[in-house]
Amino acid sequence: MAVICPRGFDSLPSEYKEVAIKKLEHIVRCEAGHDCVKFECKWNHPACIPGTGGTHGVRGLILRFVVKGDKGAVQFVLLTDWVPQYATRSSLPLYVKEWKYKSSFDCYPIPIDLGYHSKVPMHDGQEPISKSCEFTSGACYYDGSSLNAAEAMYSLVNGGDKALWEFLEAYYEHVFYGGAFPDPKEYPAKLRD
Repeated sequence: MAVICPRGFDSLPSEYKEVAIKKLEHIVRCEAGHDCVKFECKWNHPACIPGTGGTHGVRGLILRFVVKGDKGAVQFVLLTDWVPQYATRSSLPLYVKEWKYKSSFDCYPIPIDLGYHSKVPMHDGQEPISKSCEFTSGACYYDGSSLNAAEAMYSLVNGGDKALWEFLEAYYEHVFYGGAFPDPKEYPAKLRD
């Protein structure tokens, strides 16, 4: 049941809020990284040749947290520097100490996106980025922000998965029902002397 309320989610009667929230699904995706510089192309693409500008490069594992509902989905994306080792299990030691990509800079896990996948345009002139999206089951109108992702990261690091899901559910309400942008909870801790 979709509820349209021009004054926003907060003005909905509580029974409608409960129905909308109960239908939300939590999804976590771990999307494998790749190293098409050191190893053969993961996708066997003939133009993926290091030094030619055609390589897929190196990318670490991506963690994608999604809250999906009737109107679409919202997501928080965390990029890691955990790059596949491309070795047989028997050739690895029992404990691999360095999963991160060896480069001239340190790239710790960083929040790269807080965004939405909508079934309908969210503003005038918005064009779909895809005709087939797993989170909308059809056309996808997407927008996101790497700057706003810091708010979701704060919730995850300080409050764990429960706090992140609460933040993302509030963000879903913000995007699709006009509620306020979620304000992460404070996690104060007393400093040691």
